[in-house]
Amino acid sequence: MRTKFFIPILFVLIVSCAPFSQQVMQEVKRDIAFSDVLKTPENFKGEGVIWGGVIIETIAKSNDTLMIVRQTDLDFQKRPTNLDQSAGRFILSYRGFLDPALYSKDREVTVVGTIAGKEKRLIGEYPYSYPVIESHALHLWEKWEDTPSYYDPWYFWNPYPYYYYPWRPYPRYRH
Repeated sequence: MRTKFFIPILFVLIVSCAPFSQQVMQEVKRDIAFSDVLKTPENFKGEGVIWGGVIIETIAKSNDTLMIVRQTDLDFQKRPTNLDQSAGRFILSYRGFLDPALYSKDREVTVVGTIAGKEKRLIGEYPYSYPVIESHALHLWEKWEDTPSYYDPWYFWNPYPYYYYPWRPYPRYRH
């Protein structure tokens, strides 16, 4: 009896976690590595990719918005992970206006798009060749919030299945 209700609920939860539709995800070629595109972006021009990372800079222009993004790996939800490791940078080109106050430095972003070529820019005094991605779908991830964790010194003697702190009006469940 429980299985009849559990499986559909599990399916709905899994499907609702995806930031992009199935139609958009069908454009993506999963076997294209970022490091290969970084070496020769001309060979992959027009190919669909899904990349993510941390925004370094957002440049609003009259017709479009450019974002310089430090690439990172993606997890199962397509959210950037391992933020301290990167294979390089890329430029995300979005047709239209994106507010630089929202798409600001150190925000996480995932993009589905096609490789449009490369663009040379300077990082300090170092010339760098950026792969350029034309965006079809873009997802800005919410900021991580640091929630304080509390240590209950009487945890092993607590008869309740949750932590209880007298200065809180509600119980804090274990996670």
